[in-house]
Amino acid sequence: MDKFISAEYIETIAEMKNITAAAEKLEMSQPALSARLKKTEELLGTSIFDRSRQPLELTEAGKLYLRYANKLTALNKEFMKHISDIENLRRGALTIGGASFFNISYLPEAVSAFTARYPGIDIEIIDGKIPEISVKAFNGMIDLFIAHPMEQDENFEYEKLFNERIFICVPEQWPVNEIIGDREIPAESILSSDAAEEEEKLLDFRLLRDLPFVLLKEDQHIGWIMNRLFEKGGFRPEHTVCVEQTMTSYALTLAGVGISLMTESCIKNSGFRRFPKFYMAEPEMCRRDIYAVYPKNRYLSKASREFIRILKSSLNSR
Repeated sequence: MDKFISAEYIETIAEMKNITAAAEKLEMSQPALSARLKKTEELLGTSIFDRSRQPLELTEAGKLYLRYANKLTALNKEFMKHISDIENLRRGALTIGGASFFNISYLPEAVSAFTARYPGIDIEIIDGKIPEISVKAFNGMIDLFIAHPMEQDENFEYEKLFNERIFICVPEQWPVNEIIGDREIPAESILSSDAAEEEEKLLDFRLLRDLPFVLLKEDQHIGWIMNRLFEKGGFRPEHTVCVEQTMTSYALTLAGVGISLMTESCIKNSGFRRFPKFYMAEPEMCRRDIYAVYPKNRYLSKASREFIRILKSSLNSR
């Protein structure tokens, strides 16, 4: 298969529907990608993409090629997992997926501890939206991923890592803090894990009804929680800004744009130097379980099991 173009390249072209855009995402030159694609089509004797259509679409042969290329890649990865186990983790590879927000918040300490203990295991971390990550895991391209599933899929195993709180973030400079300031949970108590003692200081979320909010889409868990808070409070904000990343919403709150939500793990572990005002409301809504997730239909290597063990240890020791 070394003579053929990789499944990753085909998937990227299919996703971007344009070779130039795909080459840019893959951080390679457009001529090099086009040459690899053309060479593979010549060897196969058929086209992978229908160039008579714009944007580009996979041909039936292209779909078949991609399906079997992914199977071959997954089979090779599974073979190498068994070899790594035989070698007792002296060498091997581990691919971990998750939303970039999760990877930033939960993985660094565990990856550092794992690589120090098993330097022969190469780690690849893939950022992406959870639906895309779960498909790659099911197809054997990712060993495990970190997620908070709103619904659990019967095709996957879920190992609970920990439970965390989600705080309401209000711009520090807003006058409303003078009214609700007795409900504030200081950043220092969150950083020192003393916020549990502060949960009795619950904020009436309805007091924020006339203020602007920074929202995430409802297919993201933080966005879903915010919508539940609106439903419980009986209002929808008149002024909103919608973003795709939690870190963007936090930055906009710091800039005074609107109210957002942030998890305590990210507050503790992302190296923030500035903080908004933090509040708690509806604790039964503003908590979530985080899981290590892996497919039932795939072999779980010793490296994966050991990484999950180290990850649990690092998260629960914070």
